Amino acid sequence: MKFRLGELFCGPGGIGHAAITAKIADPDYKILHAWANDYDKDTCKTFVENVAKDDKTVICQDIRTLSYNRLQKISDIDALAFGFPCNDFSVVGEQKGMDGVFGPLYSYGVDALKKFKPIWFLAENVGGLRNANDGQAFSKILFERQKCLT
Repeated sequence: MKFRLGELFCGPGGIGHAAITAKIADPDYKILHAWANDYDKDTCKTFVENVAKDDKTVICQDIRTLSYNRLQKISDIDALAFGFPCNDFSVVGEQKGMDGVFGPLYSYGVDALKKFKPIWFLAENVGGLRNANDGQAFSKILFERQKCLT
């Protein structure tokens, strides 16, 4: 089975590169790049070089202004990965959690789960997430994720 992977907040391609180069025990299973999004032009160029090989599948745009229909026109997906920005959760940052600029961006990953209904997903962040906003941020993210899966 081949899983078409969509990525939000793709960065330079750490998750994507690991996914498409993973050595899976069953050779019938493979993860393929479908599309990706990030807002930084240099990061998107690096992602194209490291993962996509085709800049038509990487949308360099702020997630807050991106239509998921634009991504869907590129390809349907079976899997979704999103490493939403950790700036507000990291123990080395200001730890603003949901009160920061980046904290609420997790919701775009949750919205994508609702829209694309992938078979599986990976959401990645930092250790400080669990304690952000006195533990309420992590609970809220889990609650929102659970709502979209039922």
